[in-house]
Amino acid sequence: MGNGERWAGWWRRARPRAPTAPWHFRIERERAAVGKLNDAIEQTLQAQIPEPALRALQVALDELLTNVIMHAEQAAGPIEIEIAQAQNSLDTTITYIAKEFDPTGWKPAAGSASVATARIGGLGIVLVRSLMDDFRYAYADGRNVLSLRKRC
Repeated sequence: MGNGERWAGWWRRARPRAPTAPWHFRIERERAAVGKLNDAIEQTLQAQIPEPALRALQVALDELLTNVIMHAEQAAGPIEIEIAQAQNSLDTTITYIAKEFDPTGWKPAAGSASVATARIGGLGIVLVRSLMDDFRYAYADGRNVLSLRKRC
């Protein structure tokens, strides 16, 4: 194969899209801040992210951030959120200072078979797992780091 054949049409071939420069958000540890974040995400990302992925992310963030605000032990400082759009996914990282807690390993109480019979607060993490395609946790330098991925 000559050089002309190898390079013919190279500009038409699909190339992986590099992740966009991430969007950064910072919220204080108060419940009202989650709603404001939801509005900011809507305004910032609506034109660039497919609606189903955006809605799933908003619900997952609402659940996770509410848990952090309401239940994180020895919590300090704001919560940092970074969102980046990769080729076929929306990647989100939530970082906050608090006592180590891995929500990816949390299991709901036995008997919570449905939303109708579950006690309040029992299914948020289960909902996040169902909405996201990947849900990971790490603890580094006194910070909890949650990583979410939603294919779009």
